Amino acid sequence: MMVSHSARPALLRILVSAMLFSFAAGCGVMDAPIAPEDIGIEAKIRAQRQAEEQRTTPEAPSTEEPEVVLPPLQPVGNQ
Repeated sequence: MMVSHSARPALLRILVSAMLFSFAAGCGVMDAPIAPEDIGIEAKIRAQRQAEEQRTTPEAPSTEEPEVVLPPLQPVGNQ
C-alpha cells in the first residue's frame, strides 16, 4: 500500500491518537487505597457488631416537640 507524503503526518497522528486512547481506556479509574483492616471477613464481623451495639443501646428520650400538622390554607368544598 502506497501512502502519499502528505497523508503520512495525518496517518501518524491517527495512529498515535488511537494508541493513546487505548492506553487511557485500559488504565481505569484510580482511587484512594483501601486499608487492609477494612477488607475481609473480620471487617464485616466488626461492622455487624457495631451495628448490633447501636441497635441494643437505648436512645435518649427526645425533647423535641411533636410536629404540628396545620390544615390547608385554601377552603375545602364548594361555595
